[in-house]
Amino acid sequence: MHDDNTTSLRLAGGPDAITEGLAHKRTIRCVHCRKILKKKTMDHVFPSSWYPENTPENVQRWTVPSCRECNQKFGEMEKEVFIRAALCVGPVKGEAEGLSRRALESLGVEAIGISVEEQRRRQALKEKIVKQIKSYVPGTEHFPGLGPHEGFPEDEQHEIRIPAEHMKEVAGKIVRGCEYVLAKRRIIEDPYTVEIYFADEKKIGDVIELFDKFGPGPVHLGPGFQVRRAVAHDDPNAVLYKIDIWGTWAIYASILAERRQ
Repeated sequence: MHDDNTTSLRLAGGPDAITEGLAHKRTIRCVHCRKILKKKTMDHVFPSSWYPENTPENVQRWTVPSCRECNQKFGEMEKEVFIRAALCVGPVKGEAEGLSRRALESLGVEAIGISVEEQRRRQALKEKIVKQIKSYVPGTEHFPGLGPHEGFPEDEQHEIRIPAEHMKEVAGKIVRGCEYVLAKRRIIEDPYTVEIYFADEKKIGDVIELFDKFGPGPVHLGPGFQVRRAVAHDDPNAVLYKIDIWGTWAIYASILAERRQ
């Protein structure tokens, strides 16, 4: 029975659907450390500051669940990598439009509308970065894609060190985010692990062929990012990634099961 103020509705899936739905919400986990989240925060797969100024407004900016601790940890690393990498990218490169200027502003160069405290913070960061800049010695090994600029004398160029560990950590974070988005919310777990590689594309033609053979076309996220994903025919969880950043450098990654002794 029901009175005039109530009515009966058919519940799709019954009470179990509600229970399962609530359980799903309770077990949202951080993509990076895999711990269950009591309060979900979202992490941008590609940091917001890394998107070029000419990125269309309708471009998807992927986000994934992340705990506050991982968000903060990777956020600091992303800033360290961004400033150095953006300063090494040609300022007229379309895929990186506005990034070198943004990096300079983060060092207080032509930055307007900021507080005195923020000016001091940026000045301190600028002094730290300037101390790390050295004259480039022709023939010195460099990070793939971020080497000497064509059209300029090599002995007039400069270099800056990028912490290798930070590069790998940030790259791994991006790969885990891409896999969550592209593989139906997959969180990478044992026995699978992520391995990160940086290489000159001209020297790894056999690897590039794998993407043509086992993967669909690239996913474009505006001019700044291009993601390619190839899946092994005998294991859908074994994956290769090639992620192009600013049309300048690339992240290569494998997600493979560890071999047990």
